[in-house]
Amino acid sequence: MPKKIEVCCGSTCLPRGSEKIFDYLQDEYKDTDVAVHMCSCLGRCKKGPNILVDETKVYHYSKLRTIKDRIENNEGIDYTRYDDEDKLDLGNDFLGDL
Repeated sequence: MPKKIEVCCGSTCLPRGSEKIFDYLQDEYKDTDVAVHMCSCLGRCKKGPNILVDETKVYHYSKLRTIKDRIENNEGIDYTRYDDEDKLDLGNDFLGDL
């Protein structure tokens, strides 16, 4: 079971439903030891909404109806924050922290 789930709150992910996904995951994991937080831009804006689990797996194109099953089945893609800055999509980094 994951210990930390971060839901992107960047300007591309929010209109694509990340806040609803965040609320859903908070409710689903409320009585567990899993921490669910909003996070700043993950730098993968074109594939949002994005979810980061345990800082190692990213879930692109996340949907409310499937995200918990995808997380539980470890279907994410390997992810390293800031691994290759040349490939980051910073056009929507509204917090300016990347």
